[in-house]
Amino acid sequence: VTTASLQSALAFPNSLPYAAAKSGVLGLTRALAEAYSPAHGYEGITSNAIAPGFVQTELTASVFADEPRARQLAARTIAARNSTPADLAGAAVFLCSPASAYVNGQTLYVDGGFTALGHR
Repeated sequence: VTTASLQSALAFPNSLPYAAAKSGVLGLTRALAEAYSPAHGYEGITSNAIAPGFVQTELTASVFADEPRARQLAARTIAARNSTPADLAGAAVFLCSPASAYVNGQTLYVDGGFTALGHR
């Protein structure tokens, strides 16, 4: 399981290198799915990505220190809140379990509906 980002699908200001890297993760994920497929002698290996929304971590501390900005980001989700690392656990467990054996080369957006919402 690789880690993508909202920026794999959406453009954000002043983040060209990050967006390029995270978009590359999607290509890498699909290429890994093909490379480790039965066509190449492998069985039971899948490669998928999780694309989280804005998650409260040390890396994003400056975003969440700006309370108006954090509220604005939460308002852009259907869930009406930002994410915590625990929100990603279920998706990771699913993608690492036999329940996802036929899911391969895909990206699961765990973003509270950020990418689905559009504009209100």
